[in-house]
Amino acid sequence: MKRILAIIPALMIATASLAADEKDITSDNAVDQCLDKYYEFSSECLEDLNDKTEAELKKAYETKLKALERVDYTKWWMGDEDRKKRMIKAFRKSQRDWLTYRDSYCEVATIGEQETHFIGAAWTGCTINMNKRRIKEIQLTVVETTR
Repeated sequence: MKRILAIIPALMIATASLAADEKDITSDNAVDQCLDKYYEFSSECLEDLNDKTEAELKKAYETKLKALERVDYTKWWMGDEDRKKRMIKAFRKSQRDWLTYRDSYCEVATIGEQETHFIGAAWTGCTINMNKRRIKEIQLTVVETTR
């Protein structure tokens, strides 16, 4: 019982700190730095940030795809090559679908900034945050049997 009581405050602090870090999906420190440094002339800086986050996402995706292509399907229960091909096809499709989802989601998240000078910053912030989340999802994809 004492252990549980000791864990509860730690969980509350951890949850509060996570909530404090995320203002909204369009907020990002690097984007804020671009705006602070260049203000209305920040498009090149924002484009560089966007290129960087897209490259990070692409690298995570390609790394995981290569790992999936090397998976030994014979270790799966009744595994066969067709199952492995379906897995790879589904992974590719999930990435295409996710990119469509991300763009639609960021359109919703940035609706208030559309038609303003801040649309680039809001869109880049949304893309950066969504890409970070997707990279974590990709890294969590494990298909080797561990049980």
